[in-house]
Amino acid sequence: MRPESVELLRSLAHAAPVAIITGRSVHDVTRRLEGISVLATVGNHGAEPSRFARRAAREVAAWLPLLESFVATEAGVVIENKAQSVSVHYWDAPEPSRTLSALGALLRTFPHAVTVVQGIGLVNLIPKGAPNKGDALARLVKAHNLPGALFVGDELTDESAFERLRGSEGLGVRVGASKASAATFHIPTQMEMDAMLTELLIGRTRQARTRRTSALLSDGATQ
Repeated sequence: MRPESVELLRSLAHAAPVAIITGRSVHDVTRRLEGISVLATVGNHGAEPSRFARRAAREVAAWLPLLESFVATEAGVVIENKAQSVSVHYWDAPEPSRTLSALGALLRTFPHAVTVVQGIGLVNLIPKGAPNKGDALARLVKAHNLPGALFVGDELTDESAFERLRGSEGLGVRVGASKASAATFHIPTQMEMDAMLTELLIGRTRQARTRRTSALLSDGATQ
């Protein structure tokens, strides 16, 4: 994250419940948060932590030898093993369409069913039946008795969270416009995130100030 984003997120996390739901592993994203005190961190697209996590890890371990053999013959392709899921990065592949076709054929030989989610220059491979980001969001809202949620995301794996918020006490915000998205709103690019975090922080601070003022006025009226 940009230094400005880190400071804004740190301030917002002090003023409101903030959670991270990401495709990265929990270990990976935690070191990127630079000591920001968040309510929770959920990784691997919703599978970590979860009751499904151990099963997911076993299935991913069974995939790895096949994927490693595949990568050994494919130029510009890299595997990112996240324990409960795998990302196959093909950004530098000389023939991306051929690489994706070959990967699709390989997946049909996997010993377990796999959910395939296309990312930007990568393919996410997730064990079938693993909880998604929408499941993780609903779990956090319930566990912490929250009145609602605002979720921001920028890829296909975020759509499950946008769908979950439709018609509920919450908002989904997509980075980048898409008519196919279930998000309520969108911001043009990642660069607008700082402005959005600033507005959320201002709003939360104003709410806290209003509550304190109301409490003082009520206390004065009873004396």
